[in-house]
Amino acid sequence: MPRRRSRRGPQSWSIWFKLFKLGLFLATIGAASFYAYQVGQRLALEQVDGLRRQIADLTTAEASAKDQATKLAASLEETKKRADDYQAKYEQVAPSDDVQTLLGLMKAKMAAGIDAKRLAFVIQQADRPHRCTQAVTKRFMVRTAKFDGGSTWVRFNDLITVSAQGVGGNGGTAQWFDPDKPLAVKFTAIGGKETQVDGKLPLQHSMVLKNGEYRFTVTAGARGFVEVTGDRCDYRG
Repeated sequence: MPRRRSRRGPQSWSIWFKLFKLGLFLATIGAASFYAYQVGQRLALEQVDGLRRQIADLTTAEASAKDQATKLAASLEETKKRADDYQAKYEQVAPSDDVQTLLGLMKAKMAAGIDAKRLAFVIQQADRPHRCTQAVTKRFMVRTAKFDGGSTWVRFNDLITVSAQGVGGNGGTAQWFDPDKPLAVKFTAIGGKETQVDGKLPLQHSMVLKNGEYRFTVTAGARGFVEVTGDRCDYRG
């Protein structure tokens, strides 16, 4: 019996030693796992706190941006309102297109040496047309880059010759003029004094000659032609 115990004693010790190493290994793994869990949990909590702070900052920034956008929209609306008020006030006092045309003509006359008192006198003497002749309509062909033939002018009362230069149809390749393009109409009085009116049809023009006011309206006629309607009224000036 003693011999058997002496044989099993070392084997039992070896088994316990192996079990101890296994337990120590498992404890080490458990401690490392617990440490990793603690570290991971702490990092996760820190990330959560960081994300919460970011969300809070973004929420504050969004509220601030919304408040700023609201203020900007109110400021824009107020600016629009003031602009509309200024526009309405300007339209109340601004000269019409006709008045601006008259102002331009007066400035041009004064720049040419006509005395302002003379212009004021003429305006004061101006009156509704009276003792006018019956309107007469004549037609002529418009000159273009491709056409400069006959019948390109008409004459009224043997005093005023009317002619015109236009842009050829089909992009300038045709002889007939394009009535949708600007036209240059010339009114040449006896003695050679010439006035040119530019623009799209219809065009209007008036001129004073030999105590008469001649009024003309130029409109599109048949292809290649324009029609000029003119009359004469007594002029007081």
